Amino acid sequence: MTTITKTKQNLETLGNKLDANGITTLEAGAMQTIHKTSGTMTATYQVMYSSGILPTDYISHKNKESTASAEQYAERKRVAAMICYTKAERASLAAKLPSDATDAQKASRKKLQDRATELLKTIRRGLVTQDKLANPQEAKANERKTAFESLQAKVAECIKLMQSDRPFPDDFDHDTAVATLIGYQNKFLK
Repeated sequence: MTTITKTKQNLETLGNKLDANGITTLEAGAMQTIHKTSGTMTATYQVMYSSGILPTDYISHKNKESTASAEQYAERKRVAAMICYTKAERASLAAKLPSDATDAQKASRKKLQDRATELLKTIRRGLVTQDKLANPQEAKANERKTAFESLQAKVAECIKLMQSDRPFPDDFDHDTAVATLIGYQNKFLK
């Protein structure tokens, strides 16, 4: 039996204990394993990704990039809450915070509420990494531009606009403005 097959079986066994509906037992087990290891289980992310679980599955269904249905996302949140919270913490979250709660109590509750969301974000980041490893060309195309690259593009766009035949006000020194921008581009942006 290969390591991947053993890993899949172990994850499915863990997932069966979480009684997952709407997501696979493998995914639920992987979520628990990732939580226990503080998000450092590369093999678990590999198994999840190879099983067809996408990083966009871990974006809220309200986001247009999401590939998860409302039910799937709700189930992921439910499973994450089961993994992250003890029974006492779940009971504490189920109870309404008193209106006269102190700022410290509010901050403590917010930190507790964010724990499950952080697990989902951690899993998504791990799956994004797996996606980049599986599709290096696509990942490179989607990388954010640096500030310098953005500035180069904006200055080039300005020069192109100024050299077009669009009208400018009569008191605008068009030739000097174009020459200044081209000089700036040649000196600082090449």
